[in-house]
Amino acid sequence: MRCGYHTWWRRAAVLALALSLSGCGAVLGSGDIETFLRAPRLSGEASGVQKALNSYLGSTAALKYPASGDFLSPFLFGDWDGDGMQEAAVLYTSDSVGSNVCMAVLEPSESSGWMVAQTVEGLSGSVESVNTAHLRDTDSLQILVGYGSAQGDRYLVVYQYTEDKLHTIIKQNYTDMILANITGTGETQDLILTLPTETENGGVNLQLLTYVGGEFRSAQTLAVGEGSYNGCAGLHAGAGGDGSPYLVVDGWVGTSANSLASTIIIYDEETGFLKAYTPPGVVDLYRATLRYETSLLSIDLDGNGTIDIPTELDDGGVVAPPADKQLYFLLWKDYFDASEGNTHFGVYDSKNRFFLALPESMHGSVQLRSNAAGTGWLICNADSSIIYCELRVANPSDDAEEYPYQRIATIGSQQLQARIVTSYYGLSLEDIAENTVLME
Repeated sequence: MRCGYHTWWRRAAVLALALSLSGCGAVLGSGDIETFLRAPRLSGEASGVQKALNSYLGSTAALKYPASGDFLSPFLFGDWDGDGMQEAAVLYTSDSVGSNVCMAVLEPSESSGWMVAQTVEGLSGSVESVNTAHLRDTDSLQILVGYGSAQGDRYLVVYQYTEDKLHTIIKQNYTDMILANITGTGETQDLILTLPTETENGGVNLQLLTYVGGEFRSAQTLAVGEGSYNGCAGLHAGAGGDGSPYLVVDGWVGTSANSLASTIIIYDEETGFLKAYTPPGVVDLYRATLRYETSLLSIDLDGNGTIDIPTELDDGGVVAPPADKQLYFLLWKDYFDASEGNTHFGVYDSKNRFFLALPESMHGSVQLRSNAAGTGWLICNADSSIIYCELRVANPSDDAEEYPYQRIATIGSQQLQARIVTSYYGLSLEDIAENTVLME
């Protein structure tokens, strides 16, 4: 997520919405949240859908809010069956059904506004995510619901709505998922799941589900990082300069998951299978991408559609104590760039979760040290005799003291601020604002 052209956290938006609806800043207990969230009155289509559902049930449904995904509301609207008409779906629980989340699909009705076509019971009492995708064709939309159990297991169900009926086409235990056109077969999407590891050698099992032979089904399961990974930290989809799609798998390394490494996955059109990809000139991608700061997941750092993988540097410069417990020199690399020219050198603040790209001329010739107030850090020359700039995290209401600071980004309830002390080419306030990347 990048400052200036970044998108803000969806969960933060949900929290902000919840607080604005409450009319106060009180912290709610977990048992109060569902009651709190269903309290606001609805308007428009959502209100009509809720009335139709309550009439169908003969009682008032308790709405269920997904934690993440395309929909952060219990009300979903889309053309599920591809007939050109918008249908609705609702996530809810009801005393007449039990504790599991249910989903109802409703069709528009001229006489009553909406009419329940079918309801189906889910797999647990909580919904972790809801997404929609064109898995079958470019007209209809399939609904993907991730359920979470009290034991920590996760289950994904893919629903397909045709001829006024809701069908379950996939039901799978999973740990992570991503939607991407990895097979490059057209405008439909593929679903890639990471499955729970069941072997002694660990690794990450990737399951590719795609439209094959007139149906959406599992086409392959690929073992990645066997003997090295013990779980999936993240899945990321990118496209190379020629438009060819690929995936980056960030895997947990070590028995205590205290480090990360990455694997690149491509689709081989000749064989019709996924396979691991080793970039030209890279002998061992696992070792090249091994890092010990476990918050460093791969991302599209510069917004160009490719996925950049971070590497911790030993030769980036000097980090003086106590800042060495917080700051890391990094090199982000796009391994799909054959010339390996698309790289970003800079410093990562692990406490405040942001990366600042620095001029390449600073590589190996700067020192980072804490500022006097302990609220941030300084970028200096190698022997710390010249201070180029200061970055700090402060409350917006804090006085600027004797120095003027410029706001760079918002981190939680605080501001990331910067000031220039000594000019350096490529490190102006405008450069800092443009090259600061906030991590999720």
